[in-house]
Amino acid sequence: MEDRKGISGGVRIDGQYQFDWEIRPLPLTGTDLTALRFGAAQAVEGPAFYRAEVEIPAPADGFLALPGWTKGQVWLNGFALGRYWDRGPQRTLYAPAPVWRAGRNELVILELHRPGERVEILDAADLGPTG
Repeated sequence: MEDRKGISGGVRIDGQYQFDWEIRPLPLTGTDLTALRFGAAQAVEGPAFYRAEVEIPAPADGFLALPGWTKGQVWLNGFALGRYWDRGPQRTLYAPAPVWRAGRNELVILELHRPGERVEILDAADLGPTG
């Protein structure tokens, strides 16, 4: 059994093969996101990176909720927390205490479609419908 990822054959849109693709790699090697450059805050349609800073008094386990966000990936202080998708089933990402820092923490979000207006830090998981 093979489980190949990515495009393994021709790509068609409305029945027509597409040629002359341009590939742009993202600087996501390891946990080093320092190559990313952020500008003024503005929401855009389509893939984009967003950064937020949050202050906490002491590290503790938490859960990130992204209401209104569509689909993407989240990093907390350079640690990849995981992927999210508004289709669920889970509605929060676990953010363990060792990843948090007392004081300033940095969230980086790669949103692939449409960003929400806020990120919530909760003290309990929201796993969506469980039954």
